Amino acid sequence: MFEGKNILITGASKGIGRVLAKELSMHGANIILLSKNETLLDSIYDEIADNTSTSPCIIKCDLGSLDELRSQEIANTIFQDYGSLDCIIHNAATIEKMSNIENFDLLSWKKIMNVNLTSSFLLSKHLLPLMKSSESPRIIFTSSSVGYEGKAFWGAYSVSKGGSKILSEILNEELSHIKNFKVFNFNPMATRTDLRALAFPAENPTYLKDPQELIPYYKWMISEKSNSSIKVNISFGDSI
Repeated sequence: MFEGKNILITGASKGIGRVLAKELSMHGANIILLSKNETLLDSIYDEIADNTSTSPCIIKCDLGSLDELRSQEIANTIFQDYGSLDCIIHNAATIEKMSNIENFDLLSWKKIMNVNLTSSFLLSKHLLPLMKSSESPRIIFTSSSVGYEGKAFWGAYSVSKGGSKILSEILNEELSHIKNFKVFNFNPMATRTDLRALAFPAENPTYLKDPQELIPYYKWMISEKSNSSIKVNISFGDSI
């Protein structure tokens, strides 16, 4: 289905990102695995290399400290290895803490905003030139319900996801003149991930859906089937 497509996934070492990396590579995509955890990156790289004939790539990067220079270095690496890019999946996120605004420390606020929002801006900005030759270029942001409506104690995470929603809508409008270029803001809803466990420590994870259940949505967004879509914001449960 995605034979030869070059897809960058942030937060690819675990959770939704890891499941996506394995599944899309099984369909022929070359996955660019970006994460700060080198051990887990090596693990998923080996798994893909051993079970597919694709060409995966590892980019070790802490998105909390990403800047213009490192973003351009990432773009240069992808250009040297692949020549072009078909899709960016902004999946990496951190929640750090649940706190009211009065007690929210600036260090945590900055880290959350950098990982969840600023890194998406920087990577999108520097990688866009590599995507314009793709037949169906895609940028997919990972959303959250608290990015649509602010809720107490969600602090910087809620603000960052609200910012991602707006950023996706801006990019979608700015890139609408490029044939088949689609930008999506996808809300996976309650899913069994480490981030969800941090936010809801008392929740029984067995009642949550597995990340594997999200795969049909990502396949639709990446594939030519979504070329005619006019929607930017997609949620799990929507008809596709």
